[in-house]
Amino acid sequence: MRCDRFREAASARLDGEPIGLSASVLDHHLASCPDCARWAADATRATRLARLDMTPVPDLAKAISAQIVLPAGRVLRRRHLLRAALFVAGVVQVVLGLPAVTGESIGMAMSAHGAHEAAAWNLAIGVAFVAAASLPRRAAGLIPLLATFMVVLGALSVRDLAAGTVSVSRLATHLAALVGLLLLIALDRAERALPPGWFAAVRGRRDRDEDGPTDLRGVA
Repeated sequence: MRCDRFREAASARLDGEPIGLSASVLDHHLASCPDCARWAADATRATRLARLDMTPVPDLAKAISAQIVLPAGRVLRRRHLLRAALFVAGVVQVVLGLPAVTGESIGMAMSAHGAHEAAAWNLAIGVAFVAAASLPRRAAGLIPLLATFMVVLGALSVRDLAAGTVSVSRLATHLAALVGLLLLIALDRAERALPPGWFAAVRGRRDRDEDGPTDLRGVA
């Protein structure tokens, strides 16, 4: 009789099934065949380990989901607040830039063209803030430009203030741009803190909810 038959019988005995031959014949073969004896020992060990590893595994799905969803919820709330604040900063920046359109400048005498240049720049910054508030992913692209502007402006403003060529009231008009920059950075960080693919998953879930359950009856 081939070894395969004895190994099948040994496997059946481990599973508590009929072995199809005499137990003494099987034991005699295992005692005389080192390969089958080694195979039976390995099978016995594997079966014992499988039967011992029956500890119930706790369902951690809800806990894991909570750790993902709750931070995402907090990020979304912060994101909404930042968008609203950035929108307000954009409106303030636009309001500050409007007087210069007519050649007037808040807290500083300027030439007509200089006032117009300041108006164009201030209005552009205000519109950029509003645009980033409406579509937060634009925030990342605005940060390098506005950060460079604020750093250079800050350094020059300190020198001009020390020289007496600019008033404090004029410098105060730049606070909206500075606040807007800080809001852009915070909004960009909030955008990056959301789980990858989060918005795509939400859109997909909404689409499924709108379509309703699919009736698969009768589909082969």
